[in-house]
Parts: sequence; structure tokens; C-alpha cells
Amino acid sequence: MCTRGGRVCQGYTAPPDKRTREVRDARTAKKNGGALNIVHVVQQQVQSACLVYVRDGSQVGLSRMERDYLFSFRSYTASQCAGYHFDPFWQVLVHQVSESCPEVRHAAIGIGALHRKFSNPGSNRNDIFPIRQSTKAIACLRKAMTKSHQSDPAATEKILVTCVVLVTFALFQGDVDAVRCHLQAGTKLLWEWRKGNPKSPAASVLLHTFVQLHIHWASATRLQDYVEGGYPYLQELIHDNLVDISAHADEPSKATLLVSVQCWALMLSDPVSFDPQHTNLSRGFTWDTPANKVHRFKTQVEECSALHRNTGSATDLRAFMVLQIQIEMMEVILASTTFSGSETEWDILFPHFKSVVDKAEMLLSSFNDLPDPFFSVKEGFLGSLMLCGLKCRDWTVRQKVLAIFRKYNRREGMFCTAEAILLLQTVYDFESAGIPPGENIPESARVPLAYIAEYPNLSKFNTKSQIRYRDRDGNWYSKWAST
Repeated sequence: MCTRGGRVCQGYTAPPDKRTREVRDARTAKKNGGALNIVHVVQQQVQSACLVYVRDGSQVGLSRMERDYLFSFRSYTASQCAGYHFDPFWQVLVHQVSESCPEVRHAAIGIGALHRKFSNPGSNRNDIFPIRQSTKAIACLRKAMTKSHQSDPAATEKILVTCVVLVTFALFQGDVDAVRCHLQAGTKLLWEWRKGNPKSPAASVLLHTFVQLHIHWASATRLQDYVEGGYPYLQELIHDNLVDISAHADEPSKATLLVSVQCWALMLSDPVSFDPQHTNLSRGFTWDTPANKVHRFKTQVEECSALHRNTGSATDLRAFMVLQIQIEMMEVILASTTFSGSETEWDILFPHFKSVVDKAEMLLSSFNDLPDPFFSVKEGFLGSLMLCGLKCRDWTVRQKVLAIFRKYNRREGMFCTAEAILLLQTVYDFESAGIPPGENIPESARVPLAYIAEYPNLSKFNTKSQIRYRDRDGNWYSKWAST
């Protein structure tokens, strides 16, 4: 307003307050150029004028880098975490809760940063940023838990969502201790919460998400975490999940999930053995023996296969192909329970190993029009391929497995192709020393056990991997992975 003339002058605008934190962050980010180039054009124009563009209330108080990674998570990472199926948790629920929960928001930002780092391994970004976001998420979670009432179901629901996102972050980070801590606490809380809130809209979503996390963790730890009965509520939760999915078993996507959960319900029923004459009362139900689960599993496989013969959906067909890989590996595991301990006994399973590798090649080359979930938290096929590469001694199959891992950079929770290459190549060099390609590997040269151990690397705020393997005489060997 012009004081003397009493009219509005259009040529003057109020400059932004340069003392505010938002303006300083925007100016610093513009000067350093260190933030992701994934913001909208409108946002870039506003930031070029030293202003901060805030799309919604959930972005208030976040730095520019945090906003960028939050946008990246919502636009790209969440759909990657969903894997080969539509997932209401990763594609709906987590976004809703992150609007009002800073603990979920910061954990999601950390996952978005890990995704960007995995997609651009040579970007040389700050390793401490994802850890800081995880620390912020845990601090916000503690604050929320002290303020909320324990009997409030809505508050418990938010805690469970936060737990899932923190478990996912720990899986991608390779933090084994954090995965165990969050997964054990979250599973117990879910079991208690479901007793009083069985009809909550999010109850079935959270139940299925926790079961999927356990499926992946059981595969990644070779069932070792489940031998001692560390998850006494898991069998009941899996049973409820099967009942929930069975209500829509006529849908191809639900039928695929049903077989997958039944597959692992069988695995987790008795990790020590699958003796049909005995029932593990501490982990299952007295009427549900492993033999019953094997029968239901094979019956459901036939029904699911018949259902998918009539579908034309590329998404459903791809998900079913992933399931076929898991079914082949279940046949391998069921057959291996009768082995006496000799590594040459695995040779009779060569047709299953070859089928797994062929299906994996077809899966990766036949669905180019669909988005490829190369950064998923769900159990896919990397674990199955790694087992094929370790237990199948056929030279051609092993070379195909290595070729797949070298061509496709992927991560499924704890499984990573870069680490898998180092593990398999180390085992191959040890077993094939002095043996020409294509020749039979004798029992004395075979490695009965090999795995990747994750340890904290505090100097770089991430984890470092160690390849460990044992020969037939019981001697252990180790090698640090330089990924």
C-alpha cells in the first residue's frame, strides 16, 4: 500500500524471511546440489526463488532432503516393497498412517534413501542419513507410546504399522538384531491386539503383512530362529491368515497367496522334521499334523494351477510363476528331510533345480511391460536360486544361476544378488579346485553348509558381510565380502 497515494503498488512483493530454517535449507540444497532430482517442476521453480514448497501437512518440519526421499518412497519405493502382488499395506495403509505419524514418516524416508542408494550404488551419498531417519523414527515411537493409552486400539494400530516399517528398514539394512527385536515385539503385540479388534479394517492387512515378514525371515535364517519356539503365537496367526485368504480363494491373486502361506505353514509347523506320526503341540494344533498340511498344500496347488489356466492377467501370471518356483523348492525341501546327511543325495533333485532356474530366467525376461520389483521385502525367488546354486552340483545350472545374479541387480529383504555372487563363487572355487568344468564333484570336496553373516560396521554406519562355509571334516572358513 502506498502511504502517500493510498493505492496498491503492483511492483513490490514481500521478500522471504531469510532467517527461517526452511529458507536456509532450500538455499543450502540449491548450492550443494546434493538432494535427489525427483521433485516436481513447480517445486523446483519455487525453490529456485529461495522458497520452500510444502504439498501437505506431513511435510512440515522436514528438511528438503527428507521431503525428497519421502516423495521417492511414496512414488516408487512403496510399490517396490509390495513385490509381485498388490499390497494394501504398502500401497494404501502405510501412506495413510504416515500423514499423521512422524515415526512412520521417518522410517519411510529411511527406506526411500536405502532404495535410492541401492538403485545408484555409485552415487556416494551419505551413509548416515538412513540411520538418522531410523533413529528419529524410534524416538518418535517412544514418545508416542508414552503419550498414548495402552487400551487405545487406534494407537496400537499405528505402533504395529511403525513396527512393520522398522522391520523392513532393518531387513534392507542387514541389521539382524534389529529385525529380531522388532519382529518379536510386534508379533506379540499383534496377537494381543487382534483379540480385542478382530473386525478392525486394518486387522487382516496387518496380519497378512506380519505373516509375510515371518515367511521371509524364516527363509533368510534357514528356520534357525523358529527351532527354539521364539514365536509362540505365530502358528495361530498363520492359521487365521489362511482362514482370511480362503474366503476369497476363487480369485487368482488370493489363490496364489493361499498356496504360498500354506507352503510356509508346513515349513514352520516343525522345522526339525516332517514326521507324519508326531505332532508338535507347542507350535501347532493337535489335529493338524505335517502330513495333513502336505495334503492340503498339494491339493491347493492343483486348484490354483487350474484357476490360472483361465486367466489372462499378466500380473497374475507373473505372480503364479514366482509361486511355481516356491513350489519346486518345497518339493526339494520335503525330499531332503529323508536324506541321511550325504551331499550326493541332492543330485537326484536335479530336475527340480533345473526347473527353478529355467522358470527364473523366463520370469525375468517375459514380463517387460510390467514394473519390475527389484527392491522388495517379500519372499520372491532369490532365496530359491541361492539354494539351487549351493546344492545343485551341475556345472551348467550353476553357471546359469551366476549369470542371472550378475545380470539383474535385485534385493529381496535380506537377500541381495551382489552378496549371492560372492557366496556362490567362493563355494564354487572351493569345490571345483582341481576339477575340470562339467566333471562330477566328489563327496569329499562338497561344502555342506555356507551362508552370509551380517555384522554391524559402525565406522560406516551400515553392515558388513562375512561369507562362512564348512567342509566335510567340520573345518570352518570365512571371508569378508567387499561389496
